[in-house]
Amino acid sequence: MPKDELLELDIEGMTCTACARRVEKNLNKVEGVTAYVDFATEKAHLQLGKAVALDILEKAVSDAGYKVAKGKSELQSLKPRLWVGGILSVLAMIFGMIPAVGFEGVEYLLWGLVTPVFFYVAFPFHSAALKNLRHFDSTMDTLVSLGSSIAYGYSIYLVLTGSMHTYFEVSAVVPTVVLLGRFIEVRARRSATDAVRALLSAIPETAIIERDAVRQTIPSSQIKAGDIVFVAAGERIPADGKLLSSHASLDNSTLTGETLPVELKEGDSVSAGATSLGGQLAFEATGSAATSRLSRIADLVREATAQKSKIASITDRISKVFVPSVIALSAITYLVWTFGFGDQVAGFEAAVAVLVIACPCALGIAVPMSLVVATSIGAKRSVVIRNPDSLSDLAKIRRVVFDKTGTLTDGKLRVLNSRGLGGVGAATMLAYASAVERGSNHPVAQAISKISDLKTAENIREIPGQGLLGDVDGLTISVEKPMSYENQAELDEAMKLAGPNTLVVVAWEGWAHGLIELGDQLKPSAAQAIKALKNMGISSSILSGDNPARVEAIAKELGATEYLGGITPEGKLQKLKSLDNTAMVGDGINDVAALSAATVGIAMGSGAHAAQAASAITILDDDPLAIPFALKLSAKTSKNIKQNLGWAFGYNILLIPVAALGLLNPMLAGVAMAFSSVSVVANALRLKWQTR
Repeated sequence: MPKDELLELDIEGMTCTACARRVEKNLNKVEGVTAYVDFATEKAHLQLGKAVALDILEKAVSDAGYKVAKGKSELQSLKPRLWVGGILSVLAMIFGMIPAVGFEGVEYLLWGLVTPVFFYVAFPFHSAALKNLRHFDSTMDTLVSLGSSIAYGYSIYLVLTGSMHTYFEVSAVVPTVVLLGRFIEVRARRSATDAVRALLSAIPETAIIERDAVRQTIPSSQIKAGDIVFVAAGERIPADGKLLSSHASLDNSTLTGETLPVELKEGDSVSAGATSLGGQLAFEATGSAATSRLSRIADLVREATAQKSKIASITDRISKVFVPSVIALSAITYLVWTFGFGDQVAGFEAAVAVLVIACPCALGIAVPMSLVVATSIGAKRSVVIRNPDSLSDLAKIRRVVFDKTGTLTDGKLRVLNSRGLGGVGAATMLAYASAVERGSNHPVAQAISKISDLKTAENIREIPGQGLLGDVDGLTISVEKPMSYENQAELDEAMKLAGPNTLVVVAWEGWAHGLIELGDQLKPSAAQAIKALKNMGISSSILSGDNPARVEAIAKELGATEYLGGITPEGKLQKLKSLDNTAMVGDGINDVAALSAATVGIAMGSGAHAAQAASAITILDDDPLAIPFALKLSAKTSKNIKQNLGWAFGYNILLIPVAALGLLNPMLAGVAMAFSSVSVVANALRLKWQTR
């Protein structure tokens, strides 16, 4: 690899933050390499200070006990294990724990059912445990592997010695339920890379350019500075550049969130990702698609996602002390019974009982079960929790920052008010304006054209950067931005009465004969949502790329005390970086970087896919009231998780000494462990009525 290169490697096999630190340490030992390994995205971010061969980097990862991913994803490899484990574990529980379905020789059936689970389903845990052992370390994987192995091995011993009481179901259920938790975790982590891919999809794959006087179609990635690029109406701009056409109308909402298109003249800058609304335009590229503003925003998303501190798994942290302690206690139990009391058989059974009762079945489902229940509750209220880990972060939120357009407002431009001027009634003026505007696809024209269909216009033509002209009933009607007219004083007075909206003048024969106000409307529940957040002690702010006056008016109407309009995506990102315990609510590509940088990102369902991919929560029905509901759900879920963990560990702490004293044989230990798991499930299900 050439020096001074930034490189990303996908790391396969990491199961906890300790794994990530181990890989990072090995990579940093390579001369000229500065590495940061992010467990959340399963990526190693490397900065090469000198040329380094890829195989050297792969060997450093391999020496740590992991490998650079080149094949199918971890999710794909987990799915078949979950299916096999789920089916066989349920069968093992039925035949192993329900006496009514038992029969002579059932222990051999159990042996056959559980063996694939032990060797195939639990393989990731056995593998991780061996890797940890090489580094004199232990995680929850160690206890899963050890507990499953002891239960499996001891069950075989019991079968061979003629006993019908086995613990095969323990060796199957433990790795299966913990693997379910792993699957939920891995699926949540994938959203980070989805966000970047969706963001960059706003850049078209191909572009029509003129290079060396030859017009050709090339991949957008091959555009170079100086190329002349042509963009047809309705298509996206593939790179940043300077406009060569005399005029262009662009939908820049992907970058700025502005409701209205921007009108540009020759020499103005155009940005990749914007959509041309007029005829074909031409611009001179100032760089490639990879160096465009949109690509830089994608880089900001990567940076915000990669550098966001991820709290290590609660179970991983606890297992640092719990796992070695259980193993040591089991060994001590065996030694004390064997050499202290001279009873090796009792010592072995007591030691096994300690490991079985300590098996993290309840612990393994304590967090995933609460998250699964919370996710299903949210889905019924159109709240999709894409990253369940975000629920604990949501419980800490003290501020919600809203984008305006499409979030608090419906984002649909419409006529809000109209006034006839110069002695002409509003109905006549609107009929003329609608006739002219039917000749354009511009959002303003589309909104006005829906008002009336009483008149028909002919000879419609464009006033570059200003509006449209058309002939109606022998009059030349202009629908345009405000200019100077014979009755200017009357128009000025009407404009003073107008709100902070988009204003369009309808004029003919030098007179202004109408003023039309356009804007988007507040969503019906927006005010209720802000009020509900306030009642919860959570403040609300508005950050929007839209007209500052319009943003101020919306904020005052809703009761939001903090607001800022005309802000760029980069500005939103910087603002969010400076705020702690903050949720960001948005719907457009312009919000993606801010959504990624916020403590928790919340996207509206009708918005851009990139915004949803960058967010932990998606509101399917676009109802702002779902936001305070999500915050309440998160608080309840966070509390429920702590209760589950407390119950799971409390059970272990109480019964491990009982098992060590020989008062709990392995069979009863297995029953107690199962009861602990049932209790955790029951507590998680309490969320359903707690959040009604």
